[in-house]
Amino acid sequence: MRQGKTRIVDVAINVFGKPAQTALSLLTLMHHSGHWIDTIYFIEEPDVVNDLFAHADTRRLLGERLVHFRPRFMNWRYPVDAARLGDADYRLSLRYQYAFERTDKNYLLLLHNDCEFIGDAVGLLLDRIGEATGAGEVGQCWLCPAKYLGHCGPGRYREFRPDFPTLRGLYDALDPAIYRRRYMWEPRPELVANPWPLPECRLNEYCCLINMAKARPDTCPAGPARPFGAYVDVGNPETGEGVLDIGVAWFGDLVRRGHEFAHVPLASCLRHAVGGHKALFDTDLYVRQEEQALAVLNARFGATSSGKKDGS
Repeated sequence: MRQGKTRIVDVAINVFGKPAQTALSLLTLMHHSGHWIDTIYFIEEPDVVNDLFAHADTRRLLGERLVHFRPRFMNWRYPVDAARLGDADYRLSLRYQYAFERTDKNYLLLLHNDCEFIGDAVGLLLDRIGEATGAGEVGQCWLCPAKYLGHCGPGRYREFRPDFPTLRGLYDALDPAIYRRRYMWEPRPELVANPWPLPECRLNEYCCLINMAKARPDTCPAGPARPFGAYVDVGNPETGEGVLDIGVAWFGDLVRRGHEFAHVPLASCLRHAVGGHKALFDTDLYVRQEEQALAVLNARFGATSSGKKDGS
């Protein structure tokens, strides 16, 4: 339920390159949902890629609402080292964790830096979160055999609860032409013991809202659930075929502790770049998406290629 047009939401965005898309994500978010938002935690990955790109214009435009943080480490897609979670420098290098531990607001919005908002996504999520711990699009169903074989689908994570042999059977039964991740090649005990929620179930991080009063007590460092930004390997760590995406371990830990999540389709409020992660390894795609973002910035906000408004 909405609590009035007050700033009850903080934002966490991790930034790795993509200066034009980062600006588009934040400026369109503020255009449509700024009345809900107080602080934007701008978490800039400590990598040479960010050294090459200036986000100064975007940070200046957001002014005092923005808190800039650059962690000591970049975790890329490395599985979390649970033994190091007591080290604040290491823990705060996990994606979104700095904002998770610093926010004093009722809600925290997690956001990718390759979005374009076309409506008030924050207002929609606030309306739909209810008593849930988080709201957003639930499930990476396009990667899950349970969806293709008709057992499950977006937001239906509570309806289908297979044991491990049943889950393995789904992966074996799927048409080989359909891509699936290779979790089952050499599953580790964690996956065998916890086949539900399914390996592709999570609160999708590209835009989701977290109720901090519900999530914080049960999430590291206060509770037993692994941080939202933790990658976890449930297969053979030598192959990398069993790495679970960000948010999966956290989602599973909380669901098994009784937390619920609201599935909220967001297509009416935002556009998310296709192949955003792949663009980091595809120069043509990266440049094309940056040029598209610049064109939208020019059209919507009157920015020139220098990043300044016409006539300024």
